[in-house]
Amino acid sequence: MRYPVLRIIKDKVLSNARVIADMCGSLEIDVWGVTKGLSGDPRLAALYEEAGFKGVSDSRIRNLKKIKMSGVSLPRQLMRIAMRSELEDMPDIVDVSLQSEPETIRRLDEIYARRGVTGQVLLMIDVGDLREGFWPRELPRAGEYFHDLRGGVEITGVAANFACASGLLPSPENLERLVSYRDMLQDSLDYELPVISVGGTCCLKLIEEKKVPRQVNQVRVCEGVLLGMDTAFNREIPYLERDALTIVAEIIECKHKPSVPSGEIGLQSFGERPIFIDRGMRKRALLGIGRQDVNVDRIIPLEQGVHIVTASSDHLIVDVTEADSTCSGEDFYKLGDTISFRPLYPAMLAASTSEFVELCFE
Repeated sequence: MRYPVLRIIKDKVLSNARVIADMCGSLEIDVWGVTKGLSGDPRLAALYEEAGFKGVSDSRIRNLKKIKMSGVSLPRQLMRIAMRSELEDMPDIVDVSLQSEPETIRRLDEIYARRGVTGQVLLMIDVGDLREGFWPRELPRAGEYFHDLRGGVEITGVAANFACASGLLPSPENLERLVSYRDMLQDSLDYELPVISVGGTCCLKLIEEKKVPRQVNQVRVCEGVLLGMDTAFNREIPYLERDALTIVAEIIECKHKPSVPSGEIGLQSFGERPIFIDRGMRKRALLGIGRQDVNVDRIIPLEQGVHIVTASSDHLIVDVTEADSTCSGEDFYKLGDTISFRPLYPAMLAASTSEFVELCFE
């Protein structure tokens, strides 16, 4: 096997997906699986399909195209606001898109109509996270923007995002506001908007507690399925597997060296000034993975006695002195061995995007 590797245990991902699908289904909430966590890998989309998810969602059209070409039959949702440069590509790839700019929606309507197909649009509403979406005071006039659509796009509902840009947490109160905004839009447009969609994994907590308004009927998730984590609420989700993904890197040098550099310390290549504690001579393992491949601040060593020291673009340096002393002697770690890490969400995202990290489904 070539390293570094992002190892994905399929059975554990599938188990997490099924648990979430069953829990949400009991409240008549459809689950759409976000695939960007593994860079739109069709193998993840296939697991979502097997688990009973209702669709796949990604922020990149290129990822959705890969999924379509793979033969996964789930509807495809573009969850990032479309760029003008992407619009002509959408009818062939995107079934549903989240949009907030009237000009973009009208242009999409023209493009889809010209191609003889219909695309669905969910209107994004900003309930306070201050990323994308209509600000509530814009909603009473929304009907003026969309009454002249040609039938290329159909506005089927509203959507909101939580805990991404500003960390706004979902609550019964702001979800009730989202429902009221949907109702306001229905009055303005003079037709029904059946879908109310929320994202992401942080919404599961309210679903667990049955505190979601009954009108909310779609949730977009990723982190919970892949990592069993909910970063927004800073919790490990107790009913989900938390070891479905690991990052494995190979030792390319293993030597005893001082714990403090010699000479004056400036800024390293990423503009940071590292701080070192003098612990004497230590055994240091140099791994063939670096900041170009992974967010090194968001990985956790899985093996006892391994501590991250620092990293450059191509290398991760770990202290393995204590691992040697507590395990099987001086040569517990040696050249060619591998060390495993648990990725948190930013590390998973970066590793799956790097062409130098192999995604291995097992």
